[in-house]
Amino acid sequence: MAYEIKEEAPAGIKKDGLMTRVITSAVFALVWLVGVCVPTRFFVLPVLCAIVAGIGVFEYMQLTKDQSPAWVGAVSGVLYLVLPLACLLLLRTMSGIGLGLAVTLTLSVWGADTAAYIFGSLFGRHKLVPKISPKKSWEGAISGVVLSMILWTVVPRFFFSGGLGWILGPVLGLLVAVAGLGGDLFESHLKRRAGVKDSGTLLPGHGGILDRFDSLLLAAPVSMISICAVLLITYMRG
Repeated sequence: MAYEIKEEAPAGIKKDGLMTRVITSAVFALVWLVGVCVPTRFFVLPVLCAIVAGIGVFEYMQLTKDQSPAWVGAVSGVLYLVLPLACLLLLRTMSGIGLGLAVTLTLSVWGADTAAYIFGSLFGRHKLVPKISPKKSWEGAISGVVLSMILWTVVPRFFFSGGLGWILGPVLGLLVAVAGLGGDLFESHLKRRAGVKDSGTLLPGHGGILDRFDSLLLAAPVSMISICAVLLITYMRG
């Protein structure tokens, strides 16, 4: 999905389908961010999560149909999609901080992916995990981590006083970025085993739902667990 190495030509970003990718990215991101920002009592985000989960489970089953029985793919697909999206919803419903955390999580995951794609395309020279995803680079991965740390430090300050602090913010940004990369690599592994380039054809220029949400599916539980741990420690100390 990102962290690409430009192997066939001098450093630069591929232009094939670039406009389609930009337009669909903007529309998709706008719809999702609106869902995140609208209060959950209006059920916009839950409905979007349900749609993503339904399509994502189908795509997951298609990717794993040659490696496991259909019922195993269905059960594991539900766990793979539903639990992380439930963590996102729980994060969003946290009183006073939920909106800021959900927006920051979304921006950091997709921002890191975008930064990794750009910097990986321009400067990527050292392959990250060539056996799983040959086009991912260390340069792209590091740029994504750095941007995620910056976003987790800055963005929450626009939603609640003091934000997450100058230590907790970058730490959470690091954890989310690493988790997002892990989710990305896991989906790349599934696609490699299935012998396909994309998880689906739903989004022009992007592939399927799993191609858009693979990083978020691991980053959301990591964010939820980390925030809960911080709140628990704060409560015990107080």
